[in-house]
Amino acid sequence: MNKAKYSYRNTNFRPLLLCTLAALLCSCAAPATSVKKTWKSPDCQQPVGKIAVIAVDERGLLRQGFENRFVRQLAKAGSSAMTTVNLLSLPQIKDDKRAAAERLRENGAEALLIMRLVDVANSYRGSQVGRPQYATTVTEVGSTVWFDYYSVAITSASPTYGNLKQSVYLETMLFDLKTEKRLWSALTQTVLTEDMDRVAEMDPLVETIVAAMRKDRVIR
Repeated sequence: MNKAKYSYRNTNFRPLLLCTLAALLCSCAAPATSVKKTWKSPDCQQPVGKIAVIAVDERGLLRQGFENRFVRQLAKAGSSAMTTVNLLSLPQIKDDKRAAAERLRENGAEALLIMRLVDVANSYRGSQVGRPQYATTVTEVGSTVWFDYYSVAITSASPTYGNLKQSVYLETMLFDLKTEKRLWSALTQTVLTEDMDRVAEMDPLVETIVAAMRKDRVIR
């Protein structure tokens, strides 16, 4: 009787234990994006007004994806923002920066947020599980004599596992469109692995940057 009662109680607690363990493991997982450093101008004493967003990338869909996400996250933070992908191309901005700035001001923008790629670093780590195993492989068909008929190479047949990591460094800068001075900047690092969804990481990346802007009080 006691044994059955003990088993019943453990069965009740097992789902709770598994849920707690799962929550613990999820909470220990490090975020892919981290802020390495930020800088704020002493002239930036109050939150900026409407922000025009430019993601510097020749790939239109990627630029549009980042700019849309910034506008949504800034809106959640209570700041007005606008995309520029359909307003100005990157060559247009490069050819005449003052004309580009004037066009942004005509659309109500008071500040400009620019995100650009700084660096990409790749690292690979391989590991072999278990004891080394070898297999013979025919690598060459030779002449008519028996010892030249084929050569045998000994190759490793042990299972090998590897993990490729890519560290993407992005710089995000905020400028005053009237004075053209830099008001704020941040350097972020996003660590990506082979099994990660790159598109899915765009949202937490932008959220991290906007959170840093709020922390430094450059936006509301």
